[in-house]
Amino acid sequence: MKRIYSNDNMVAVHSAKNILEINGIDCILKNEHSNAMGAVFGTSNLIELWVKNIEDYEVAKSIIEEKITNPQDLANWVCGQCNEQNEGSFEVCWKCQSEKTIE
Repeated sequence: MKRIYSNDNMVAVHSAKNILEINGIDCILKNEHSNAMGAVFGTSNLIELWVKNIEDYEVAKSIIEEKITNPQDLANWVCGQCNEQNEGSFEVCWKCQSEKTIE
């Protein structure tokens, strides 16, 4: 096993874990439950994400870099149904709920 990512934000670490698992990389969390106690006692316990198979480390590292550490900004898009401007991260138009079309 090898540590791939750590953060004091549980949501960020869980997001990273989910992304790796979607990509077929087996991983586990450490210090997930000790973080709350650290807040009580004034210590910092980072939640850690570990890759189980060392052979997956380099692929996992590039996925974390691309998706978590330095994500690309997605271009805004205009809905083909109602012509409403949508943020790039939206897959569905916020106004009419039409799906984003790829041109």
